[in-house]
Amino acid sequence: MDTDWAWATESRRPGFCLTFVRDRDPATVAGLLGGGPPATMTAVEAGEAFPISLRGSLLRCGSVAPWAYCYEDRAPVAFRASLRQRLSEGTELVQVVKSADGMRIVRRMVNGRQTEQFEPRRGADNRGAGPAVLLPRIERLLVAFPEMSVLVAALRTVGRHVGAVLTPGILDGPLMTAFSTETATAPPTPVTGRPAGLGRRLGSFSLSGQPLGDRPPWIG
Repeated sequence: MDTDWAWATESRRPGFCLTFVRDRDPATVAGLLGGGPPATMTAVEAGEAFPISLRGSLLRCGSVAPWAYCYEDRAPVAFRASLRQRLSEGTELVQVVKSADGMRIVRRMVNGRQTEQFEPRRGADNRGAGPAVLLPRIERLLVAFPEMSVLVAALRTVGRHVGAVLTPGILDGPLMTAFSTETATAPPTPVTGRPAGLGRRLGSFSLSGQPLGDRPPWIG
């Protein structure tokens, strides 16, 4: 049941940010994320052109009409609030984040407005403005298949929403590739009235092996 997105749980992919944007082309998405001139490369070629020693995000972009997508597994930038808003202006954005510290986050934005933000699990709270579209679908999937990984359930639901399944062959094969050195000032830690111990703070994003100096700001 969950083999189509099972790659996302593999240890060789400890963290990533996968973003879908409706009615945009890959080059536009890469440009909005601060990417330089794009070129079509495989994952191996991209790693040679932009070695991991470089400070920035490797943007691997493609399309599944009418959506464009961007896969980042090195110092992602698309999860930043300012860039999410930029990407979603006049359209719809859906995003799944896997952090190396075990956190998973799903977001949906429409025309710059965050309608959903939650950790995928049964009984999750939507911290977006609503209406919730993805959350109830993920919960139904987890009820029907309680052994399914919450990350796979989230990706399967998002995949159905956008009409796509991304396989390792697609992600590692030829894709439009750009490198972003986009920087952003981290906003202050948000203060909420949520009692301690109820749920988890949607905190900072970390990737295995990522230098502390590259640790991205608060996921807001």
